[in-house]
Amino acid sequence: MKMLKEILELLNPWWKENKISKELAKPYKRKIFDKIMKLIDYKQIIMLSGLRRVGKTTLLYQVIGQLLEKNDPKRILYFNFDKEVEELIEVLDNYKELTNIDWKKEKIFVFFDEIAKLDKWGSKIKLIYDAFPNIKFLVSSSSSMKLEEEAIKNLAGRYFLINVKPLSFTEYLELKGKNKLLENTELWKKEIEKEFKSYLLKGFPEIINWEDKLLIKDYLRTAIVDKIIKSDLSEKFENINKELLFSLLSMFYSEPGSYLDYDSISKKLRISKKTLAKHMFYLEFSYLLRRIKNFRISAFAASRKLQRIYPYWWTLAYCYTDNYDKIMENVVASIIDGKYYWRKNKKEIDFLIVDKKKVIPIEVKNKKELLKRDLTNMKYFLEKHKIKEGLIIYNGKETEIITSKNKKIKCLPLWKWLLF
Repeated sequence: MKMLKEILELLNPWWKENKISKELAKPYKRKIFDKIMKLIDYKQIIMLSGLRRVGKTTLLYQVIGQLLEKNDPKRILYFNFDKEVEELIEVLDNYKELTNIDWKKEKIFVFFDEIAKLDKWGSKIKLIYDAFPNIKFLVSSSSSMKLEEEAIKNLAGRYFLINVKPLSFTEYLELKGKNKLLENTELWKKEIEKEFKSYLLKGFPEIINWEDKLLIKDYLRTAIVDKIIKSDLSEKFENINKELLFSLLSMFYSEPGSYLDYDSISKKLRISKKTLAKHMFYLEFSYLLRRIKNFRISAFAASRKLQRIYPYWWTLAYCYTDNYDKIMENVVASIIDGKYYWRKNKKEIDFLIVDKKKVIPIEVKNKKELLKRDLTNMKYFLEKHKIKEGLIIYNGKETEIITSKNKKIKCLPLWKWLLF
């Protein structure tokens, strides 16, 4: 197939040039790069998942750059499934014809970008993985649920899954060349706080040096949100109501942390609950929304009732709201990959980190000073459930409060918590 050969030649310039450009394999390497390289010698498939524009493709190119230092360039194959093909073997056979590398026998590295766009990719890659142990696969996808669903169904024991998030605050500072601020956070506190305000709107690598807020918001809408709804989801699913998806995003992005009330929403939007549930799934599938469940400590399980919905990453909410109260709460939900909160008898804790029967409660307050009433729910929760320590994230100074029942409440400013 002539067209496919031309695409492969275009996507793999190192076959001719013996190197990869700095425009593709950018010099700054995120911390997750080291994690990927530690897994490179294992047989298992390395899978990168994450929201559009977080830098998954850049990471793949950086790994290619590292491999080029010790490997024949023609033994490294990259293909992006934005280009439509039906079979993996079709790509591999065309690769063989171009490079004279026998992919069935020789040690090669295969990078498949946006793999979830290939129908039944899990079963297709499994056949090759099992039959040809000489191939090391690295794949990526912007569709979290599809990637994990296919992996669980077809690739048990055959993969490592790595979630790539937008930039952390530390990575943001490093990428901007502000490393010195991290050497002494107290000395550079004012400068860090200034950068922190900028970071809240610029968590994506491409836009860290942009200054025009309207341009940034337009980028977030068009390059991420619109692209996912108008292109990614429409290509993957049938009978998608795009207008409904945008309405749901507007609803939940305008009020991050809203409760998911199927009765109320279906009535307001004049749709069935079944249609609503289906479209909520699409938005979670594509890393646009995250669902946080009410956790019952007594049963150590999540309740199906009173679920809360947040933008998957808070930066996207800036397209719809400037409410810092909600954005601040959303920042914490995104960073901890929030799954649970707690609510009972009108008392509520914003988030719970639950790990092996250990619970860490977190409250978020858009305040510089904490009053006694701001500590009420945290004190109650710690004492009621016999938990030793809780965390309050706010805008004031770092401090520690010991309650009358000897419980510890750590209080940290958001910028400092993000760094450490």
